[in-house]
Amino acid sequence: MKRSALSAIVLISLFILVLPAQMHARKKSGKKEDAVRVTLYLNGNHEGAGEMSRVDGFLMSAMLNDPEYFEVSSSPDGERVRYISEDVDSLVIMDELAYVKRKCRPGGMLPGPVKTRWVRKVYEGHGIDVYSAYFITQSRVNNTVLIETSMNWYLSIADDVAIGVASVICDSPYYVGVPDVHRALVAHYFGKIYGYDEFAERIRDGEFAGLDDAVYAWENEYSALPVSRREGKLKADQIGVQALVASESASKTVGWKRMRHEAVFPKYTRTLQVGVSPDVAPWSRHIRHSGTGYRLIVPPVGIYADISWMDFGRFGSLGYVLGGGYSRFGYDWQWDNGHAVSVMDTKCNRFDVEAGLSWHVTLCRNLEVYVRAMADLAMIDDHVVNTSDGEKSISDSDFKTYVSFAAAGGLRWYFCRSVGIWVEGGYDIGYVSAGLSFRF
Repeated sequence: MKRSALSAIVLISLFILVLPAQMHARKKSGKKEDAVRVTLYLNGNHEGAGEMSRVDGFLMSAMLNDPEYFEVSSSPDGERVRYISEDVDSLVIMDELAYVKRKCRPGGMLPGPVKTRWVRKVYEGHGIDVYSAYFITQSRVNNTVLIETSMNWYLSIADDVAIGVASVICDSPYYVGVPDVHRALVAHYFGKIYGYDEFAERIRDGEFAGLDDAVYAWENEYSALPVSRREGKLKADQIGVQALVASESASKTVGWKRMRHEAVFPKYTRTLQVGVSPDVAPWSRHIRHSGTGYRLIVPPVGIYADISWMDFGRFGSLGYVLGGGYSRFGYDWQWDNGHAVSVMDTKCNRFDVEAGLSWHVTLCRNLEVYVRAMADLAMIDDHVVNTSDGEKSISDSDFKTYVSFAAAGGLRWYFCRSVGIWVEGGYDIGYVSAGLSFRF
């Protein structure tokens, strides 16, 4: 039982470190994939933009799901500097993939809400533009969590709102393939919104295999003609909106987001903390007998995995945490069996599994303060021996479980890129704990 519980703790800790790589598309096949070359172009509203309108370096944050910030480092292993979305006008990745802000809405028969997105310029033509954006979505189907990684394509005619017309499942935000024509969506775009009924009918008949074929055909046949738009609630809201996107974004009051220095626990970060406490706290011992002579045999040793899943800039980040630990202590007590008083020796093997949420706030470079709130499942094996004759007391050998609440606060400081030290205290297995932290 003890071996299976310890094995479960180790397996769960390893699982929580591997799972977010798929959930957040942070697959690490080496520094080259994680640290791609990037050039940021800052808008005039950024502090110091007059002297530093262009920033060159390596992109250390994920380019997905409408990023709220970009982390740039001068080298793949260097310190990251965070630039919020509103401060960035555009960016170029790997010297060829250009990203801009555009107003977009989902495709389909019913118009969805218009939202400003970071999109990649796929094609900039005469009167028609093509953009793409990478998303990771999570949905539940029949009690199963489904994770999808997709590249979505948008069309924009005459600088209008870009509307979604295609989607392909892929595993990289830098996927450069061309999607097939989604006949219903593309035909609806050209026909129902802009009135190119004959062209829409050709799309439905399968004349164009790829989305690029349809775009080139429209450009050759209609780009020199005035653009007509169908009457409807889309018409007034979609005309010529793209030219103002960058200036609207730059004018937002977003001082609460600003954090130029490196955030210790940004979104998608995974940490593994290993540490030890000096003793088992009295509220965690669960001593079953009125005993004396308490003694510590193995101090509480713990391992915790933290995953950051929500980032609030200078207001910190929220993560979920899973941990496990082991400790061993003992005590003596007296038992009267009706014939004589015997001295009993009890040794307790304690296994803990904890799960909950954590809040991390960066104080300065590589230093943070955090708090944790967790549910604690404790499993304690009481092994009792009669010290008078050395015989095992079978009736008092027992394995019990306890559920309690644990909360702790602490500091964590990284003295190098991926390794740091931490210390914390609170209402937990031990009074205080300290150890090493590893960042991934």
